[in-house]
Amino acid sequence: MKRSVITLTLFALSALGTLSTSPVFAQGKGPAAKVYSAQCAKCHSEDGKGIPSLQPPDFTDAKWQASRTNKQLHAGIANGIGVMPGFKGALKPAQIQALVAYVRAFKKK
Repeated sequence: MKRSVITLTLFALSALGTLSTSPVFAQGKGPAAKVYSAQCAKCHSEDGKGIPSLQPPDFTDAKWQASRTNKQLHAGIANGIGVMPGFKGALKPAQIQALVAYVRAFKKK
């Protein structure tokens, strides 16, 4: 009994750990998706590739993903960067952190 509870717990935790990097997460599921759609998709597009005429970063680009730390992404969302406005006044820190995970989920495997 104890072994099956441990196995089930580990399975559940591993499944939860993959949510932020799963394609489903990046395709508009969950609370971060609503925030992304409302605040980010106008420029970064729903697929994370960005509106070409606006020249935002392509979140699906592995090189771009590798060149940014989570701390840098958090700071960019909170404080703004370039022409992008900051959202620290409009979003809670937990929402910003969820957006960081959401942006990471666009990375191609």
